[in-house]
Amino acid sequence: MKTSRDLFDSFECVAATRRHLVKRCGGGAHYHGSEVIRQVLSAAALLEAAGADRGDLVLLQGLSGLPLLVGLLAVWARDGVALPVEASAAPAEIESVRTQFGAGFALAAGAGEALHARRLPRRGEGVALPPGAAVIKLTSGSTGKARGIAVRASHLAADGRQILQGMGIGPEDVNIAVIPLSHSYGLGNLVMPLVLQGSPLLLVAAPLPELLREALSQEAPTVFPGVPILFDNLANLPGTGFLVKGLRLCISAGAPLRRGVAAAFRARYGVPVRAFYGASECGGITFDASPGGDAAEELEGCVGSALPGVQVRLEGEEGRVTVRSDAVASGYVPRAAAGEEAFAGNLFRTGDTARLDSGGRLTLTGRAGSLVNVAGRKVNPREVESALMAIPGVGDAAVVGVPDAARGESLVACLVAGPGVTRKQLMDRLRLDLADYKLPRKIVFVETIPRNDRGKVARETILRMVNSSRERNLRPQVPEG
Repeated sequence: MKTSRDLFDSFECVAATRRHLVKRCGGGAHYHGSEVIRQVLSAAALLEAAGADRGDLVLLQGLSGLPLLVGLLAVWARDGVALPVEASAAPAEIESVRTQFGAGFALAAGAGEALHARRLPRRGEGVALPPGAAVIKLTSGSTGKARGIAVRASHLAADGRQILQGMGIGPEDVNIAVIPLSHSYGLGNLVMPLVLQGSPLLLVAAPLPELLREALSQEAPTVFPGVPILFDNLANLPGTGFLVKGLRLCISAGAPLRRGVAAAFRARYGVPVRAFYGASECGGITFDASPGGDAAEELEGCVGSALPGVQVRLEGEEGRVTVRSDAVASGYVPRAAAGEEAFAGNLFRTGDTARLDSGGRLTLTGRAGSLVNVAGRKVNPREVESALMAIPGVGDAAVVGVPDAARGESLVACLVAGPGVTRKQLMDRLRLDLADYKLPRKIVFVETIPRNDRGKVARETILRMVNSSRERNLRPQVPEG
């Protein structure tokens, strides 16, 4: 795959004879492959009429589901570069993105999901894109502005092939599309299987319990790429949950999959949740392809072994995860963006730290630079969280570092625990597993650990809670037992 047009050509070839290539969950329409191709070519004609040509950057504005899929493929049919923006983005956010990256054209949906194309007035200097670029992935930047990642068609195709081979996903497998198609996870696990081999999509408009029940109860062989919070919600659905019929593969990515969540889902439905780890800059990295699919249940933070075609090694004292793969992106755009040193050809240095065991399994331990300095000794908060999560009665935990006049920093643990769990019990057990300097100086019981919509711990929120508690001079909510 050298150009984005090659992606469209692949899709057109595999989709032409596919029945029910795309289906909407909840009694929605079924779309034959030829109908999707017709919609794509119609949208591509609109872009041509607006003046979009090879290499032009096209903003995909307010699109999701089928319109987003059609928009992506239409841009690729014109050999252009797609810039998808979250469907929920506010007008000011959209304007900031188009100015920052200099998009010359836009595709948006009007009444009845009909797409319309328009040329955008020139604002900003735009960005230099590498030859063969197919999409700019957007991620959060440290400055508050979106960070762009330039991804070639060849990178998308390599990522798709590695995922298909490593996860054993075939052309007849129906992918349940709950995660956004525009995210790196959605591009790799939903869009590319369809483009490369015609794997059908079952679109779920929102993760509502009744729609998920219907989607997960399909008779056809079904694959469900989700995020941890979805599996947690499904494990705790009231009533009968859903009936497992064709569901054969559950994949969790986007945030750490906790042991309790994976175990609860398997106990209820009899299907393992397999951990998957990747990054927007390099696509999929590791996957739990073990026979039992129980890596996440056995070891907190374990995300399986490297996908085919991916090499993983650890660098430095912290054990920073470094990835070599044909799916590694060209780099950040604009090229002067901070962090460009993370790329070196087909090698990418992530911001994650981990351990590799003798069998090649990767266990994530935290973020590079997130170590807490306790009296001159470095502590990884994830190590303390894992030790807490191994204690019976502890349902969830998050550990953060806070300023300490005597030690520089000290550790505070926030945790969700069952009745009867006391600070003394926790500390007695932690002393068996951790050195004294790694022990939390304060333990706070909370009803829930704040997380974002992908299930990642909202550490800034926890820090604000802890700091607010200290400012008000409140005593920790910790029974002494």
